[in-house]
Amino acid sequence: MSASLIVGAVIVLLAVVVIARTVNIIQQGYVGIVKRVGEFHSVRQPGLTFLVPLVDSMGLVDIRETPRTGDKQDVITRDNVTVSVNATIFSQVVDPKLALFSVSNYFIAIDQLSRTTLRAIFGGMSLDDALSQRERINAQLQAQMESVTDKWGIRINRIEIVDITPPQMILNALALQKTA
Repeated sequence: MSASLIVGAVIVLLAVVVIARTVNIIQQGYVGIVKRVGEFHSVRQPGLTFLVPLVDSMGLVDIRETPRTGDKQDVITRDNVTVSVNATIFSQVVDPKLALFSVSNYFIAIDQLSRTTLRAIFGGMSLDDALSQRERINAQLQAQMESVTDKWGIRINRIEIVDITPPQMILNALALQKTA
């Protein structure tokens, strides 16, 4: 094999690699965040998109509604009763640039925010109120979280309290009260 044939094959191979990195397809439900030399350049919508080889890089952001159920956590009510609570949060990225660059990991940030907000809300209500006013808790939790997540480019579509579990001795007392 001649040297010119090998050089030609290498050039063709490099051209194929560069072209493959230039043409990208963004699937429905995602947007592409293009960084040019490490800085934000643009947001690309679903479909065929082209990048400048060796200069642009692209990451995908899921813009579909995402439900996430947190782990149960213990919170203390105003009347000093510890209850276990968990909630499902339905969130959606509405500003991909903010979601990617204003917070390091918006999934973890939403989880931590929901934990602290749940503690604050339950700390201001009695056990009876906590057990009987789920809709109010959902609305209050959503309103308080939205005021923070708006700055991250995230919309909280809805929140559902999945479970509120009082301590076993309280459940036993409630059962005795029902039978009496």
